[in-house]
Amino acid sequence: MGWAVLTGLLLTGMTAATPPSAIPVRGGNALTLPVHRHIVRVSRSEGSVLLAAVQQGGLDGHGLRLFRSDNGGNSWKLEGVIQDGSVYDRADLLVVGQDVALVYAVETPDSTGIGGSTTRDVYFQWWRYSASKNRWSPESSVRVFDSTHASTAYYRAELARDSRGRLWVQAFFREKDASNSMALAVSSDGGSTFREQSVLARDIPKRGGGRLISLGSRMMLLWSSHDGRDTTHYRIRDDSAALSTWSSTRTAFSDGIYHGAAMSAVADGKGGLHVVYKDNSERLNYRHFNGTAFGAAVRVLEDGDWATQPALTRVGSTLYLFYNQPRSDGSGYRLWVRALSSSGKPGAGKELASVSGFAGYPAAPEVLPSGVPLVCFFGIEPSSGSSIRLSFFSTSASSLKSQAVAAKAASGEEDRRVVATGGSGGPSSFDPPMDVGTVGSALTGPSQQAMAAGCGGASAMVAVGVTFLLMEWGRRRRTRVLRF
Repeated sequence: MGWAVLTGLLLTGMTAATPPSAIPVRGGNALTLPVHRHIVRVSRSEGSVLLAAVQQGGLDGHGLRLFRSDNGGNSWKLEGVIQDGSVYDRADLLVVGQDVALVYAVETPDSTGIGGSTTRDVYFQWWRYSASKNRWSPESSVRVFDSTHASTAYYRAELARDSRGRLWVQAFFREKDASNSMALAVSSDGGSTFREQSVLARDIPKRGGGRLISLGSRMMLLWSSHDGRDTTHYRIRDDSAALSTWSSTRTAFSDGIYHGAAMSAVADGKGGLHVVYKDNSERLNYRHFNGTAFGAAVRVLEDGDWATQPALTRVGSTLYLFYNQPRSDGSGYRLWVRALSSSGKPGAGKELASVSGFAGYPAAPEVLPSGVPLVCFFGIEPSSGSSIRLSFFSTSASSLKSQAVAAKAASGEEDRRVVATGGSGGPSSFDPPMDVGTVGSALTGPSQQAMAAGCGGASAMVAVGVTFLLMEWGRRRRTRVLRF
């Protein structure tokens, strides 16, 4: 049998405008690194499509695969296999026209660490769209970086495209002596071949992390490390300069980024950069790069913890931030989307759900056109009662309400949980999750039903059975294997 989703929904006080659809995974960290673009939106004359690169972690024998949704995330189906041979590889996606370019490389849990292997390489791949077939199909993968020794490894690969159409790939490299450096390669022939460039940084204290991103006519590389004391650095280049020309290493800001990679970044469309990151004190901050320097930090969330992660989306000049916030009772997480002002100050927000158990590692499209729903995946491991999954949320910007950004869960807060059950099923038997529009009439009142219809919900409100489960209350999990 395939995978049936949303067999139960405890709705008392449920704040999600649209109950989530889901994709089954092995662990709640399936969407690490948060800085990667796991989900993209492709515009077509036939209607837009969401594509998500999901590491299923060996569930039913599957690894990294590409899923698609033609209805705004209401349901998902398998589009194809990226790399089923590894349960650790993660992808970074980039839309070029109606095609999708991606790179993939290893990412391991913090408890495992990056070990050396001749198999820990970096690959580039095109997924080409065929209008006649209405699908994306993969071309052969191109190896960008090759780990040739059992003590070395490439990891955390990222992709960017400059204004000249060149494709740039950055990855961190574990040297034979276990130190870390930053490798870079460029393709001037559309990804057919890549030329390795000079190393941009050496002697990174521990595992590195960062973001390679195009700012319009310039390219930026922003990075930090797992060290916990390291500052955040960047280098920048003009697209018109010689390929080997980069600025010297500069200090972006003195506070480091948690584990080097707990951040989300998006170009501002004016030559600058927006970034929300978790500092080494486990709090979320916003900074803006104006083309010359990074501005002062603006605190977005005070009461974060090791699992709090950001996912940033820009719509025009407006920023929206998805994040997970610890519940005050210590038993789970509250999932939020919030608007940020032009200066990064937290504004109107909306609680999407409250989950008993682990909930984190969000992923949202980098940029969306105005007038379309805000969408995001969260990795969820309920404390009991249902299977691990990526739960998908969709809501309209107009539905955000003004609420205190770091509001504590009220004493005796009612438990608002999304419950799902799972089963086995290979590619041929995979059933996409139930269309979440069919859950609309299960919402508690007419206003919520209207919101569901207006925020990506279906026009037909078909009643579904609701399973009420009493989930155990306990201390929230601090499972270190989920830390990246």
